[in-house]
Amino acid sequence: MKPAPLPRNEVERLHLLHELDILDTEPEPVFDKITQFAKQLFDVDAALITLVDSERQWFKSKIGFQENETPREVSFCSHAVEKASTMVVEDATKDERFFDNPYVVAENGLRFYAGVPLEIAPDIFVGTLCITDSRPRNFSTQQREWLEILAEWVKNELVGRYAISNFEQERRVLAEGPVAAVVWQVEPFPHLIYTASNVERVLGYPSDYLLDPEVNYETIVHKSDCEELLARMQAVLDGEQESLELEYRVITPQGDVRWVHHYARADRDSHGHLVRVRGYLHDSTKRKELEISLQQANQSFALALAAGNLATWDWNLIKQTVSVNHTWAEILGRDESYAQNNRWATLIHPEDYQATRDALQRHLKGQAERFEARFRLQHADGHFIWLHSIGKVIEFDENGLAVRMVGIHHDITDEVKNELRRKQQETVLNLVSAVQHEFLFVKEFSEVCDIALPQLMALTQSKVGIIGELPGKSVSRELLWLHGVRRSDDEVKNQAYQKLIHQGLEVEVTGRVVWQVLTEGKAQLCPYPVQNEEALFQPLDLPSLENAYILPLYFKRQVVGLLLLANSAQGYNQELLATLEPILNTLGTLMHFRRIDEQRINATEELRRMATIDELTQVANRRVFIEAAEQRFNEQQRYELPVSVAIIDLDHFKKVNDTYGHAAGDKVLKQFADITREVLRDGDLLGRQGGEEFAILLPHADINQALQAAERVRQRIEETEFEWQGKTIPVTISIGVAQLLPTDKDVDRWFARADNALYQAKSDGRNRCIAAKEV
Repeated sequence: MKPAPLPRNEVERLHLLHELDILDTEPEPVFDKITQFAKQLFDVDAALITLVDSERQWFKSKIGFQENETPREVSFCSHAVEKASTMVVEDATKDERFFDNPYVVAENGLRFYAGVPLEIAPDIFVGTLCITDSRPRNFSTQQREWLEILAEWVKNELVGRYAISNFEQERRVLAEGPVAAVVWQVEPFPHLIYTASNVERVLGYPSDYLLDPEVNYETIVHKSDCEELLARMQAVLDGEQESLELEYRVITPQGDVRWVHHYARADRDSHGHLVRVRGYLHDSTKRKELEISLQQANQSFALALAAGNLATWDWNLIKQTVSVNHTWAEILGRDESYAQNNRWATLIHPEDYQATRDALQRHLKGQAERFEARFRLQHADGHFIWLHSIGKVIEFDENGLAVRMVGIHHDITDEVKNELRRKQQETVLNLVSAVQHEFLFVKEFSEVCDIALPQLMALTQSKVGIIGELPGKSVSRELLWLHGVRRSDDEVKNQAYQKLIHQGLEVEVTGRVVWQVLTEGKAQLCPYPVQNEEALFQPLDLPSLENAYILPLYFKRQVVGLLLLANSAQGYNQELLATLEPILNTLGTLMHFRRIDEQRINATEELRRMATIDELTQVANRRVFIEAAEQRFNEQQRYELPVSVAIIDLDHFKKVNDTYGHAAGDKVLKQFADITREVLRDGDLLGRQGGEEFAILLPHADINQALQAAERVRQRIEETEFEWQGKTIPVTISIGVAQLLPTDKDVDRWFARADNALYQAKSDGRNRCIAAKEV
C-alpha cells in the first residue's frame, strides 16, 4: 500500500477546507440526494462525498458505506486529490497502490473506484465525489462525464454554501458595526423605506420612527446643516451628481449632537429612470471630536511654539528650499540665501554632519517613523549653536519618493552645555572615587595618575597632560617631581615617560604663568599658544602648547603640585575649574598623604637600620649576628646543612689607638669592614661583636671551606696598606674558625670553640687562622 503524496499546495488546501467550515457538520439533503442519485445511476455498492483532512478523510454524504471517516493513509480519494483529475481504478487488486489496502483485502473488499476531485478554488481540491463497488468494472467515457457533472454539482453547492455563509457573516458584521444601510423611495415623495437593524446605534432613533411616513429625515438634522444636505440630495435625484458624500450633525431624542458621515448613490432602471437611493450612514462623532480637538491642539501648539521658543520648518526636497517661521538673522545672524539650494546644510558642524545625514536617510527609507537629530550650526560670528530638530515626510511623488518634509527645531545650546557640565561633574566624581580606591592598593602614586590623567584628558579633549608634585619642604618652586606625563599622539614617548617616572623624574619649570600657579595658587587659563617664557618644562620633549589650562593642586590651601591640560580642540573655559575642583582637591590631598607615608617609611627604615647595623662600620651588630647564628643553628639541627663561624680579632689594636688616636682606630675598623665585605660571598654575614672583635657567619660551609674563606680575608688585610695622615698603619688579624657540630648543644658552645681557636691563633704568634678542635 502506497499512501498518496501530499499536494504541493497542501497548506493552502487545508486552509480553504477549514474555511468552508463543513467538517463534522450534520447531513444535508441536497448532498444526500446527489450521492443517492449517483449510486442508482451507476448501480454501485456505495457513493460518497469525501473531504480529505490532514490525517483523515471525512464523508459529508455516504450512501452504501457505514463509517463516518477513515484514515487518510488508506484513502483512495487522497490519490485523486493529489492527481488533481478524475481517477478510475477498475480492479484494485491489480493496482500496486491499493492491492494490499485493508479495504481491498477485506472479505467482499473494494475492487472498483471512480472519483472526481472537487476544485473549490483554482488548483485547490478539498475532496471528491466517488463511487465504489465490490466487483471489478469497466468505466466508460460517458459514465466518466456523468460522474464529473455530478461532481460539478457538489462543488457548486459547496461554493454557494461558502458564499452564503460569508454573506451572512458580512451582514452580521455590518449590522453590528458603526455603519447603517438605508434606502429612500423617490415617488411620490422622498422617504425612508428601509433601515438596517443598527440604525438606532448610529442615529439615536429607532427604525419604526424613521420609517414612519409622517417623519421627514431632515427633521433630525442640525438646522445649520439641513440646507446643504437637502441641496446635495436634490442634486443626486436630479442626476446632477452620481453620489452624495457629506458630513453633518444629527440631534438625538436626548438632545445630544452626533456627527454622521453620509454616503448615498441613486439606483436607476435600464432606461435610466430613478428608482431609489441607497445610502450608508456612519457615526463619525469620535473622529469629528478628535478633529475638533486637533484644531484646538493646533492653536495650543502655536502658542506652545511661541512660549517654548520652538520654530517650525518646511523643506521642499525637490526645490531644495526650506522656509522657517523666523528669520535666519534671528538664529544664525545670516541672510535668507541660506534657505536656498540647501545652503543651510553647509553650516552643520563636521562632527555632526554624518550622524544627521544618517538619521535623515533612515526616515526617507522608511526605517524610522520620523527624522530626529541634534546637531550644531555655525553662526555668522563663528561660534556654533545646538539645534534639536524633529520632522516627518508629509508628501510623496507618484514614485513614492519624498517631496516635502515639515518639522520643528529648538535652540538647545544652553541645554547641551548644562548636560555636558552634568556629565563632566559625574565623570569627575566617579574619577575621584576610583582614584581614592586605587590609592589604597598601589605602591606608586604614578599608578594613581595613570588612571586620573587619561580620563581628565578625555574629559577635556586635551592632547597633552602633566601631573607634577613640588618636592616636600621645598622653598624653591622651580622643580617638579612628575607622577604623570601623557601625549595622545605618541604612545612610544608615553612609555618612555613611564620608565623615567618610575626611576624618579624631576623637571625644571620656568615661566611667569606656571610661576603664578605654583607661588600664588591661581589657575591660569591660556586660550592662546603658550610661549616658553610663560611655561617651560625641561628637559621634557613636549609638543607646542596651542592652548592650556594650568591648575594648582592644594592641600589645606598649600600648593603641593599642579595639573596641566593642553591642546584641546574645544578649548577651555573658567567654568571648568569648578567642575574639576573635586579631583584637584583629591589629587592634592593624596599627594600630601603620599608624602606623609613616604616620611613614615623612611623613618621606619632608619630606625630599623639603626637597630640592626653597627653605626661605625655599617655591618650587622652583635644582636642581629647572634639571631642569624641561632637561625642557622636551628637549620643545621633540622636539615644537617654545614655552617661555620669565624671569630676575628685585630692584632694589637690597642696600640693603634694609643699611637695614632681613636679617630685613626675608627678608620681602621671601617676600612677592615669594607675590605672583608668585598672578599666574602653574598650569603656570608659579617658582624661586629664589640671593640676590635668581629665574626663571620658562613652558611653552607664546612670547616675546610670556612678556613679557606678566613684565609682569604686574612691575606687581603695583611696586603692592604692602612694609611692615616700620611702614615702607614700595619694591620693583621687572627681568626678562629669552628664548624657547627652535633656535639654543640647551643650557639654559645659553638662560639666558645671558635673563641678557643682564636686564642690559640694569638698564642701561636697572631696573623693566622686556626680551626677549632672537635670536642
